[in-house]
Amino acid sequence: MTPESVSYGRGIDLTSLPARRRGTGLRTAVLDLRDAATAIPRTVAVPVAVGLSTALATVLALALRIGLVTLPGLGGGLIGAGDNGDAFRLFCTAGLTPDTPSRVSLWRGVVVTAFTSGAQPCTAAPSSSAFLLGLVVPGGPATWSLTAYAWLLAGLAAGVVGIGAATLATVRPWRAVLVVVPLVGLLGVSWWTRFLVSLYAEPTALVAAVAVLVGLLVVAGTRPEHRNQRLVALALLGLGGLLGATSKPGFVPIGLVAAACAALVVVRSRSRRQVWRLAGPLVAVALLAGSAYPVSAAIEGQERTYAPVNAHNLIFTAVMPEVGPDVVVPALGLPPGAAAHSGEGYYWAGGLGIPGWATAVGDRPDEARATARTLLLEHPGAFATMVGRGLTATLRPQLTYLPSEPFGTAPEHFEGRTVYPEAGPQTSLLVRWLDAIPLGWLPLALVVTALAAAAATVLPRVRRGDPLVVGLVRVAGAAALLGLGIVTLAVAGDGYYELSKHVWLGSYLFLTAGVTGLAAVVAAATARFRRRA
Repeated sequence: MTPESVSYGRGIDLTSLPARRRGTGLRTAVLDLRDAATAIPRTVAVPVAVGLSTALATVLALALRIGLVTLPGLGGGLIGAGDNGDAFRLFCTAGLTPDTPSRVSLWRGVVVTAFTSGAQPCTAAPSSSAFLLGLVVPGGPATWSLTAYAWLLAGLAAGVVGIGAATLATVRPWRAVLVVVPLVGLLGVSWWTRFLVSLYAEPTALVAAVAVLVGLLVVAGTRPEHRNQRLVALALLGLGGLLGATSKPGFVPIGLVAAACAALVVVRSRSRRQVWRLAGPLVAVALLAGSAYPVSAAIEGQERTYAPVNAHNLIFTAVMPEVGPDVVVPALGLPPGAAAHSGEGYYWAGGLGIPGWATAVGDRPDEARATARTLLLEHPGAFATMVGRGLTATLRPQLTYLPSEPFGTAPEHFEGRTVYPEAGPQTSLLVRWLDAIPLGWLPLALVVTALAAAAATVLPRVRRGDPLVVGLVRVAGAAALLGLGIVTLAVAGDGYYELSKHVWLGSYLFLTAGVTGLAAVVAAATARFRRRA
């Protein structure tokens, strides 16, 4: 038997292969690549092409939005979010030192983007933000730019979106357009994307929220019988939930909502094995188990450092003004003179000058905070008012008190003594700022509408409607619930202090919930045409 007639594998005969092409090596290589591409099944080639093109377009769009790259006529200079003092908790874990004349980055009036690596890292609780930062910071002494971290975060977000698009394209190519929903807010304005150029925990939580939203959209665009696609969705939910919950304690709701959604995802298989039905609950359990230690360690670390500060802010900026000084002061064992300081944030005077503060709050912050939360349970109307103010604050995610221009575009100067009402140094200033916001009721109306619509999908008549419409309504409800969780935890943790920053991610989620709701309306209007197609 001659070698040319030997067959390898099933249905392959070397005698049937085309003769070697004549021509240059480059032309031969191009033709070979063309043949290889055409040999890939369309069911594989289309989703891969959709996913890659979506990911590349997303990372380019994000880079243009925040100025990581510029093109003629598109994009401006680099923008970010200046440090208010919180960034130290992250960059010290990587051994970074701000490369500024003062060697600090807080309240400089600019975004500090240049750092020097190689310093002794500080000890901190494990967090996803510190892990991601460590991936792009050199181990030894070197000059390091914050833009490296921004590229990593933008790439992660783009990768998640690309995976979602590719997965949806395996069902129907046009369904990949669903991943545009979480990008509307990120690309339409810079209020959220500029935080990618910062060393807060917020950008990590933002990327995590995108992963959770994309995972939910994949569930909405598939059926339970699409086993592989829904397994990808569960992976995105698990990854996003873990990344968000461990970024900092204030974003634990990301993990909780992701776990709850994962547990409800239905996966079916044509095989007799029932294990696939447990995929969602197993991912939920794994997510909760994986985030338990990092979250508890982060909470303990925060308590060691900021317990008196957080207790003061909760009591004096929110509980005392809303419940009433005449109720709160005696409950905490404070002398009557402390009532005059109702509404003052901790950094207004650091607790100095408040009668009885050292013994009632400073020396026992845990007991004081527990008493304050008990008072909120006894006065639910006061707590509802606090949550309502937090919802209204989501209408102003611009955070103009945090500079956006990078170091070198403006002289470095200290801005720490400037009073910004939206930062909540005094409750009276914050309330006046909130009262001046038009349509302050809109976030509450959106939350109520989204949650009510999502709850209605469990009714048999509604559940039997168009699957895509039902799925999108549920995604809108999950986004609204997640935003509400972040706002509620913010006011229950720190009261009104720096309220606008603490509910910043909630504003993005509420916008995305609204966009998802509009997408559901469009899907309902086109349901008849989609069925014909």
